[in-house]
Amino acid sequence: MLLGNLRPGLGVATLVRIHAVGLALAAASLAVAPEAEAKFRIALALSDPTPTVGQRVSVVIRADVRPEAGLVMRLLAVPPGVGLYAALRREDRFSVPLVRKGAVWRGTVRFRRPGRWRLVVPNWGAPGYAMPPPVVRLVPVRPP
Repeated sequence: MLLGNLRPGLGVATLVRIHAVGLALAAASLAVAPEAEAKFRIALALSDPTPTVGQRVSVVIRADVRPEAGLVMRLLAVPPGVGLYAALRREDRFSVPLVRKGAVWRGTVRFRRPGRWRLVVPNWGAPGYAMPPPVVRLVPVRPP
């Protein structure tokens, strides 16, 4: 029990004041601490928003970040019937290779079968992934 740990001469009121001062100092330090790196906008564009099966589609990801920032953007092409969590667990199977130039990443994807595919940017350039992902784009793929 907290009161059982009191030193002789310290009353409950003194203990409450000590805790109140500690909480006030913690709140003040949070108020003046530098803000964590903010998330940024990400835009995803396709050369053809309604491709056919097997068609090469150019993908461009733009982010409003400094070009010198060491971000590693990723892109997944998730086929119909595959859950997002399953795709994230097996990211190597669904990953689209990207080439970066400044704040722009480019890649090419071919959709292997018809249906509603999802193009997913799973992060803001950090390791791991965010939930919900910052970008999820549905792509209706037509039969050949």
